[in-house]
Amino acid sequence: MFLQQKPIPGYWYSNMAGQLIQVRAIVFSSGRHSRIILEDISGRRQSVDLASWRGMDMVLHSPVVDRHRDDAARDF
Repeated sequence: MFLQQKPIPGYWYSNMAGQLIQVRAIVFSSGRHSRIILEDISGRRQSVDLASWRGMDMVLHSPVVDRHRDDAARDF
């Protein structure tokens, strides 16, 4: 297994087959991760538990760009 990636909503990850998957949401129950909502590039969504996420061997593909932060930086 590779380094375990934390699921971060809005971030894109790739699996061992090179398939891109975005974390759309994390569902909490009793203050703990319950489910992770994933979406592939074709728009198909699936829900997995944390143990399944860890078994997927995801690699961070690219972080989301914070447009507000980038716009503010250009003002200076």
